[in-house]
Amino acid sequence: MSTAFESAANAAASTATACDARSAQIATPLAAPRYDLRTRALIEGPIALTLIQLAAPNILVMLAQSSVGLVETYFIGKLGTDALAGVALVFPVVMLMQMMSAGAMGGGMSSAVARALGAGRRADANALGLHALIIGLGFGLIFTIALRLEGERLYMVMGGSGGSLAAANTYSNVIFTGAVLVWLFNSLANVIRGTGNMAFPALVTCVGVAVLIPLSPCLIFGWGPFPKFGVAGGAFAVLIYYAAGSAVFAAYLYSGRSVVPLDAERLPPALAALCRYSARRRGRGTDHRADQSHGCDRNCFGRRSRTRGHRRLRRRLAA
Repeated sequence: MSTAFESAANAAASTATACDARSAQIATPLAAPRYDLRTRALIEGPIALTLIQLAAPNILVMLAQSSVGLVETYFIGKLGTDALAGVALVFPVVMLMQMMSAGAMGGGMSSAVARALGAGRRADANALGLHALIIGLGFGLIFTIALRLEGERLYMVMGGSGGSLAAANTYSNVIFTGAVLVWLFNSLANVIRGTGNMAFPALVTCVGVAVLIPLSPCLIFGWGPFPKFGVAGGAFAVLIYYAAGSAVFAAYLYSGRSVVPLDAERLPPALAALCRYSARRRGRGTDHRADQSHGCDRNCFGRRSRTRGHRRLRRRLAA
């Protein structure tokens, strides 16, 4: 169930993309490598015009996804109050997944890609595309396992019972079985947004919505050659939308037309690099806490301590 909240997260990510690319470029040495045209436009273009160009496609996405939520709710309401109440129970969890994939983690992905490109680190940006794919797969599986095992208990705690609980379980089992598709869609879209290309994700979203709006009632009520799935039909339509969009994004990245390509041959090395980076971060965190407990964190506080000591010495000599 896509809504305007997901689009708002994408809009915030688009603003961060331009800011992160500029800040990373400022922090680079003078002998910076050459940039492609899209990255150079993010770095050197007028700030106001750049932000407008990044935000305009997301306005269309917000309108399209808002219409999806209204249309899907209208058709599910035709099935009765139990069906509508059941979907309402699942909606907060679906929104949590969408906000995490599009806003929290997705915004971090686009920001990381933008900073790597702005600093001229093309190899790191290419690796981040694969890392985003791995993260999307991992979090998607977590949502699938958690909601398939404990979804019914959660909806009971939220007040579901009888027909509404049955409808919630039906919708939830379908939508969260394909949670990986939602995460892949938003992860790959944010990698593309991180390169400054807002138009292509917006185009894919709007075309997908144009197909999703008539497809949803067809699967809910069994219109034409489509079978009747009832409340599960709305979930099937949403998953078809995310599956098709993920395939388009992956094909675009794999084709090499994107600033950050997606090379399947580098997937195992990227996975190994991600594991090494995570282990190194955990090790740094442990060492940092240990050093703080002994009061000897020289890397973080040594220079500051020496500076303060010199200032105190100068004051005593001056006195």
